[in-house]
Amino acid sequence: MTNDEIIYNEVNAKYHTPEQRRAILALAYTPEQIAAKGKEIHFQDVPEERQGEELEKLLLAGLFHTFQEWKKDGKSVKTGEKATICTKLWKFDDRPRKTSASMEPDALTAAANDQRPDGNYYKAPAHLFHIGQVEASRPAPAGRFKSIEEIKAYNRMLADQRKAAKAAAEQPASAPAEIPAKAEAPAKPTTKPAKKASKPTAPKSATKPAAQPSAPQKAAQPAPDALHKAERKACAAFLAVPETDRKGQAAALDTWRKTRKAVEDAKQTPAAVAVLDEAPVKQLDFESIAAGLLA
Repeated sequence: MTNDEIIYNEVNAKYHTPEQRRAILALAYTPEQIAAKGKEIHFQDVPEERQGEELEKLLLAGLFHTFQEWKKDGKSVKTGEKATICTKLWKFDDRPRKTSASMEPDALTAAANDQRPDGNYYKAPAHLFHIGQVEASRPAPAGRFKSIEEIKAYNRMLADQRKAAKAAAEQPASAPAEIPAKAEAPAKPTTKPAKKASKPTAPKSATKPAAQPSAPQKAAQPAPDALHKAERKACAAFLAVPETDRKGQAAALDTWRKTRKAVEDAKQTPAAVAVLDEAPVKQLDFESIAAGLLA
């Protein structure tokens, strides 16, 4: 019995009702296509009233294949699908045999060789899937590089970046920007001015001392030490990646570039000095106060 005959018997033994057969046939054929197939196939020793049923059985068996057979047709089994039929099919034995020139085959072995001159076959477990359990195979994803030249150019770019990072690491680190000194408040006079006797002094509650101008706040540091340390650390991490690890080099290089850009942005940011607005001081009219007291 051939593999096609085994598949035919197994499939039609499981799907033996017309409803079961037609449900699977509808996945691959229309009624018109089935009728056209019936005109192409000529059945022998099959009564005319049973030719329609035999056509369905024959077409149904052709919709079941193993995983490897579907793969040859450009299809793959859907994820999670399980084989509907488990059987045993003939498989060619291509394993090398150990033979000896002194060993003569017995009569049964010679007879078997005469029956199968094309080779040795054995039955192996097989799992069958129908057409509703497979789908068109997805093409392999496109690679990042289209040619060997692009790969070489990318490797040269990484090597150049590595040399530049090494040269930058050997140079002394730039000193952080100096913080401007705090502005000093004007010195207060040590001697008190003499009071005029002709004018009465105002009550203490009516006078208000003039507000001293506040010192400007300390300017923000344009490039903090933390950013410089982060840049040196990222540079050292890039140099520590082996040259064979191209993917790791690319990730470390990207991190180093970001930290270096943060340092440059901090240097270019102008130092903002905030000055507090001074409230206006109300001046007292001493002549009006004196006139009121003498009245």
